[in-house]
Amino acid sequence: MVGPNGAGKTTMLAMVGGDVRSDSGSIVFDGNDVTRQSSSRRARLGLARTYQIPRPFAGLTVFEHALLAAQEAGGYRGVEAKNRAAEAVEQCGMKELANVAGAQLRLLDRKRLEVARAIAGGPSLVLLDEVAGGLSDSEVDELTRIILELRDRGLTFLWVEHVVHALMATAERMVCLSGGAFIAEGTPREVLEHPQVVESYFGSSTFIEAR
Repeated sequence: MVGPNGAGKTTMLAMVGGDVRSDSGSIVFDGNDVTRQSSSRRARLGLARTYQIPRPFAGLTVFEHALLAAQEAGGYRGVEAKNRAAEAVEQCGMKELANVAGAQLRLLDRKRLEVARAIAGGPSLVLLDEVAGGLSDSEVDELTRIILELRDRGLTFLWVEHVVHALMATAERMVCLSGGAFIAEGTPREVLEHPQVVESYFGSSTFIEAR
């Protein structure tokens, strides 16, 4: 999902994830009406999310973060919870950092930890909120590779992002939100070349050729 600042992208993710209550309408996930369900209940149903600004627990290790997510979001216990946590850490390329405390992680690793925590609970859908923000091009490429590998394993992502080339490399379908309404949807190129999207968000079509 793309759109200008203030379009309502993060608010929509917050409503889908259960952090914000919607004023009207309904939210149906995997056949379940979750409109009035708590975020923890939605997590148990297979809905996970990351946040724009990673805030790991300073004293918990990478593995402990993933273990906590496996237990609380996924409901796993014992050996299964540990296995889920270890798998999530490895899939996000953090095996060598498993015993490093959250306070010691650089930005890229905090972003990867956000993804690891999200997938440790065994979700079917992960809401990604600008996880590529603030990263260098090479770091974005590394994070994109992780997302692609997880996608190819069958995990679905709804990714809100301003780093357009990351979405171009991963997205199969794109929508643009502007002023609280969807103004375009289709393949990434179809959306990014849509006149309303160019006018409201990018201001120029030359960005497509920039990378």
